[in-house]
Amino acid sequence: MPSPPATPVSPVSVTAGALEHSVDVVRPRVLAHPPERIALYAGVQINGAPHLGTSVMQTAAFLLARAARERFGAAVVVRFGALDNTAFDKRVCAATGTLYERSYHHVLGPDGIAELTKRYYGDLFDALCESTGVPYEVETYTHQQLGVRFREEFLESLARRERLRWILAPSHGNVPVGFPCPRCGWLQKHGEDTDLLAADATGARFAARCLDHGRYEAEVAPDNATFIGLTTLHRNLVKERVAVRDEALPVIVKGADWAGGCRLVDEAFLDYADTLPPSRVFTPVVLSVSGAKLSKTLIQEGTAQLSPETEPWMLDTTAWQGSRPGYARMLHGLVTLMLSDPRHFERGYTTREVAGLVDSHRLIDAAAG
Repeated sequence: MPSPPATPVSPVSVTAGALEHSVDVVRPRVLAHPPERIALYAGVQINGAPHLGTSVMQTAAFLLARAARERFGAAVVVRFGALDNTAFDKRVCAATGTLYERSYHHVLGPDGIAELTKRYYGDLFDALCESTGVPYEVETYTHQQLGVRFREEFLESLARRERLRWILAPSHGNVPVGFPCPRCGWLQKHGEDTDLLAADATGARFAARCLDHGRYEAEVAPDNATFIGLTTLHRNLVKERVAVRDEALPVIVKGADWAGGCRLVDEAFLDYADTLPPSRVFTPVVLSVSGAKLSKTLIQEGTAQLSPETEPWMLDTTAWQGSRPGYARMLHGLVTLMLSDPRHFERGYTTREVAGLVDSHRLIDAAAG
């Protein structure tokens, strides 16, 4: 007789006894203001092939959305933010050591970003949409930051910058804003030569410096198209401030490695008297044998310290040997197992353990079917 499939061995979580399902953390907001629709937000950097950890987060967003629809009776949508502001290439000023970057958007353009997004995520999203019945939307950061609400919230953050900068960067208070050179698209990453000249609710004017073209000015207004480059936490604060103004109840879905960063974003929300931070659900991260989460940087550097059981597709999902719908079926089974108990969801999984679960539950065989 074959042995039964392995189940995760998970410690008792802090929320033991409080949660039956991980999506229940949203229930207090639902009861306070019953929504007609719930929007789950998940972002991904468009900077190369994703690894398994990214796929787990994305799959969890669809499964959490389906669970929210079933438990709360509201329509749901998954909104993926395609972060095309990620650095494509970098330069360093030989005289000062100042770092300059160009984003994927400024190098590839909208058509290139659309092609890259479709190549890495389109088939997976379509398959998960079909299997869960949850619709999804994809929006690039470039498009999002053009929105009037985004720019209004950015200008509002400038009015609070003296307080917010010590919340978003408690050690040094440095929260730079970057504006690409209008002639070549390069911007200073750390904003050493970017100065705020004037700002109010109607707009802001900045001076910046390009390595090749010298000083230039950038103006931001609610109705103009100046590209706004923000640090990670500042960007998330502005995006989430926009999300809470939407008609749908927002739920932010991120990997558990984001918990510390979200603590600072939530602290920044307290500086505003009019809104609460959105509900959050943290998804499991996939870990190397050392306990460090899989990351594109560690994988590319060859320093991820991987176990022998780590399959190539765990590091680069395009290496999956089967079909993309089959990959989606495997993920559906894996993340369903993780969601079967909040204890299994509120933890990380090494690539070795993932390999064991996939093998024990014959998830690859199911994917092939």
